[in-house]
Amino acid sequence: MDDFETIDWSSVKVISFDLDDTLWDNSGVIEKCLTELYQFLSEHEPKIKKHFTIDSMERISEQLIQLQKPEYENMTVLRKAVIRQMLTEVDGDLSLINPAFAVFYHWRNQIQVPKVSHQVLSHLQKKFILVAISNGNSNLAKINLAHYFNKHYIAGIHGRAKPSPEMLQKVLESFAISNEEMIHIGDNYETDIISAKQTRCLSLQLHIENIQELLKVSLH
Repeated sequence: MDDFETIDWSSVKVISFDLDDTLWDNSGVIEKCLTELYQFLSEHEPKIKKHFTIDSMERISEQLIQLQKPEYENMTVLRKAVIRQMLTEVDGDLSLINPAFAVFYHWRNQIQVPKVSHQVLSHLQKKFILVAISNGNSNLAKINLAHYFNKHYIAGIHGRAKPSPEMLQKVLESFAISNEEMIHIGDNYETDIISAKQTRCLSLQLHIENIQELLKVSLH
């Protein structure tokens, strides 16, 4: 992980951003998604409420993740698999899978992006190519951030989830740049910083609380 003051920003061409808790505070978002999803399933398939709680629904998710199947690194695939398993266990209507996921996904994108994040991205895009690299499945268009980014790399679609270096490596290849010409910025050391280290590119651990630090990056 590099220190903000020692980074040679003049050599950087591409900045890749993590999303959750880097560009916005994601606390409470997933909890709200799960609550609304559980309520929808309970209303449309009453047997769900008799057999599952929100906690047991999440345990299914954890069990699927432990299978370490690459497809479950995509959060959309994982969430639909959880819904499918719940409905199957109660002999429920599998046609509810997509409508139920739509409820989850709606709330997944009810995100309040702070003004400073818009300021930071607007500032940086004047000089750098910006890309998003996320293990999650938020929709940048729905939260009004897509216009800042050249591309959005999503785990399970564009490579294995961080800390795998696959998605970051694809950025280097796509833009034909060297490791020293890219910096990855994210809040989580175990995923963001380790994936950057494996890619041998620059990295900066930064939480949404300190995102304003990036306004100091010189554009000259």
